[in-house]
Amino acid sequence: TTSLAPSIKQYRVENGRTYHQYKDGQYAYPNDEAEKDRLDLQHHLYRLTLDDKLYLAPIKDDVQDVLDIGTGTGIWAIEFADEHPSALVIGTDLSPIQPSFIPPNLSFIVDDANEEWVFKQKFDFIHARQLHCAVEEKNMIRQAYDNLKPGGWLEMQDLSFPVCNDDGTLTTDHPIYKWSAFMLEASKRIHQDLDNPPKYPQWMKEAGFINVRYEPFKWPSNPWPRDKKHKTLGLWNLANTLDGLEGFTLAFFTRILGWQPEDVHVFLIGVREDTRNKQIHNYWPM
Repeated sequence: TTSLAPSIKQYRVENGRTYHQYKDGQYAYPNDEAEKDRLDLQHHLYRLTLDDKLYLAPIKDDVQDVLDIGTGTGIWAIEFADEHPSALVIGTDLSPIQPSFIPPNLSFIVDDANEEWVFKQKFDFIHARQLHCAVEEKNMIRQAYDNLKPGGWLEMQDLSFPVCNDDGTLTTDHPIYKWSAFMLEASKRIHQDLDNPPKYPQWMKEAGFINVRYEPFKWPSNPWPRDKKHKTLGLWNLANTLDGLEGFTLAFFTRILGWQPEDVHVFLIGVREDTRNKQIHNYWPM
């Protein structure tokens, strides 16, 4: 084993938020304590979405080699390693923000999933979540295929843009509509398209995968739905969005669209109001 170079932990500070130093600028979201807390909250939102499951792939209970791409705080990898003590789990990320005390069958690596993968072993299961702003997904899917054992599984979980609304309660004048459109525009300028997730099944088939399955879910923007599960998802997603909105927006709007930070903060006031408004029945397709 080798220790991390000190420069990797010397994070870049921009507009009051910190960002990864390794492959500087590749990932637009921050890596500070506020974002780490949000990532852990978002993990709980995913577990609620999947009825407390960590994954949907039909992997065997005695799965051996597992890879978590873009592990973030490592919370998914930690829980998976705890649930599967016989598995060897690797989590990779651009930022070394994971905890030091982890299950003995888990290791974390600072790595860029856009580069050629050089793992010594092939994997039974590769998990990738919320990577549409971090990797070139089509290339990642190809590399995942090349790094899986025969019979192995790849599972990708992602939120897709733009924001959706089925009953006309959202108009083009709403700040949340404009925010969604600006975010999508910015992502396309840097070829990290936020509307890529629906293309994943076709890209998987093109890479050689079989038994490809797409399972759609919805994250309501707040607790506007009537049914209990989606009302709960909306409550958690409201917290997830409000906690992350500044982090989601600053780099995209200032680096790519040329906004001034103070203009971003003013604009987000209206976006937050729309996000809280239960008369606007928005949801995010998953």
